[in-house]
Amino acid sequence: MSQKVAKKYYWYGIFTIIPIVGLIIGILFVRKGILLKNRILLFIGGFGILLTASFFIGGLLYSKYSDVGKAKRVQLARISLNEVMRDVEYYKIQFGVYPDNLEELKSVDRMVFIMDPLSQKGLFSTRLNYLHYKRLDSSHYTLFSAGIDRIPNTDDDVYPYNPDSQKSGLVKIERKH
Repeated sequence: MSQKVAKKYYWYGIFTIIPIVGLIIGILFVRKGILLKNRILLFIGGFGILLTASFFIGGLLYSKYSDVGKAKRVQLARISLNEVMRDVEYYKIQFGVYPDNLEELKSVDRMVFIMDPLSQKGLFSTRLNYLHYKRLDSSHYTLFSAGIDRIPNTDDDVYPYNPDSQKSGLVKIERKH
């Protein structure tokens, strides 16, 4: 009797190839396979769970380690740097001097993101370091991300896009090779 009941579920197993849906159906199939003592349902359920997990882990690995993923993360860092640079320049307009550190920007923009998006070490790490900022003198500063290698002052450092360098105090530091 339980084999007859189990067979009517087999066709629903096709939905396990859809990420997230496959996880839910996989869990239901595993549960039903245990209740009906049916190895085929257990296999289909396990397949759905593993397929969804591998889809998401593969996506994370691709975004972290592929050249395309690295380029997108560098693009994200440049966008973040541009916004911080805007806030640094606005801070100078407001207070007449560049900030001593990036935390001082919170007085100008409470939502400013001063963390380096490229400083994440592990795949599942949530710990980020600050962007590299230093006020050089009253009218100049440096601001950059340490890049993919997370080592400051190397060739892969990312600076904000600064089309009119005459109007800002941003200075690019010479890089080590």
